[in-house]
Amino acid sequence: MSFAFALLAPCAIIASAAMAATMPPVKMKVVDDEGKPVAGVVAFFTETAHQGTLTGHGGKSALLFAAEAVSDEGGELSFPRQEFTSHPFFLNTIHENPSMLFLKPGYAPLTLRNELRIMPTLAEASVWEKNGRTVTMKPANKDDPYNMESWHIKQQTSLGVGTDPAACTWKKVPRTLVTADRMYRDRESALHMLLMNDALFARHGCGSPGAFFAPYLESPK
Repeated sequence: MSFAFALLAPCAIIASAAMAATMPPVKMKVVDDEGKPVAGVVAFFTETAHQGTLTGHGGKSALLFAAEAVSDEGGELSFPRQEFTSHPFFLNTIHENPSMLFLKPGYAPLTLRNELRIMPTLAEASVWEKNGRTVTMKPANKDDPYNMESWHIKQQTSLGVGTDPAACTWKKVPRTLVTADRMYRDRESALHMLLMNDALFARHGCGSPGAFFAPYLESPK
């Protein structure tokens, strides 16, 4: 028995190390279309993956990390490094490009993704290609008769709720969920659905979303 453990232990250590990955720290700057710094922009940074199947469809999805940052008076924002599980589905994990969503009332939302290739390797998905860049926020689009902008933002910010109720992901990105809800008020926003399921998340040990978000909802910003 002890001999078998001696053989398996090193393998377990190697497997554990292989399952860990890191997104290095990220810094960016946000300006308006006149080149002036924009303060108070909420940036929502995510990394996702899905499970490979024989047909290429129907696999499970996983949120590898979710984080947010808010630009300061100089338009600067920064994210600390993000540690995440590299293979939530072991050998069948297909990584997707990291994504960053910029939100601020009065401005059109801006979504950025890595662009090197559609299906990145783990190494490519663990680097933000736009690190150190300056991005430009445009004035809000007031001509959206089919409300497609709202639909896309709801799809993106739903990641902030998380795929695992026990992970309490929404506690990491409260400003993202509140800002999106204020910009696109309806009964299907990610924040609204979270608050509607208050008891569910409380049962999973996350506490009450209603109580957690109360200070953010009371704040004018």
